[in-house]
Amino acid sequence: MNLFTSKKSWLTAPVLALLGLSLILLLWSVTDPCVYVEWFDTEKAPFSPVEWMTLPLFGLIVPLVWLCPPQSGPTRRQCAWSLLWSLLSVVAIVRETDLHKIAFAQIWPDIASSFSGTVFKMRFLKAGDIPLMPKLFVLVFFIVFFAVAAIPLIRYFIPLVKGFFKFAPVAWSAATFGVISVFVLTIDRLPANLRDWGIVNLKAPGHEAGLALCKSLEEGSEMIMALLALLTLLQSYLIFGQNADVKESK
Repeated sequence: MNLFTSKKSWLTAPVLALLGLSLILLLWSVTDPCVYVEWFDTEKAPFSPVEWMTLPLFGLIVPLVWLCPPQSGPTRRQCAWSLLWSLLSVVAIVRETDLHKIAFAQIWPDIASSFSGTVFKMRFLKAGDIPLMPKLFVLVFFIVFFAVAAIPLIRYFIPLVKGFFKFAPVAWSAATFGVISVFVLTIDRLPANLRDWGIVNLKAPGHEAGLALCKSLEEGSEMIMALLALLTLLQSYLIFGQNADVKESK
């Protein structure tokens, strides 16, 4: 069975995601939490294998979309979409490495250190005692981030929904990517939510296993997202871009 273009290849992405999550849980169950969390968190160790392996996976999107355009059509259209996918790759790497936070802290260290929590929140933009330029920096980041994410979602939402019910491989890969993305956002906020709800403080002594589980699921799922993004774009090229080129050549 061809894992990319066959009739049953719609299963490739869900199976990949489930295998990845299962592996994370299995390794967590048999590994010391203090050691395990270092595999995923650069704050706990200078070299985190999972985090650093995720970056080149997102980076591979750039050469992939230019060498194997996921869309058919005129060269100008292919270049425009390849540029957008490349920007998404860059935004993912920036977010993964916190380069936007590092840059802000370097430019406005006093504001970054005095503000409670991260400055990349809406409450920072609403704060009345913050100068204009730092707010513009954050606002521009928000605009770029949401624009590069919203454009493909708006353009392909209806085709992906239709393809999902027809068990189209690209649609199922994109849907799996979306589910894992929501899962990452949820698990990222889970420790803080559990603390705020008065259930448990996972950062307190004695809860190392729970914190390691949340961190490993978050960072491990981000690696799965990178693999799913590569899979979706490659399937799109093989099913739509490549086939269209073959038809035009005939």
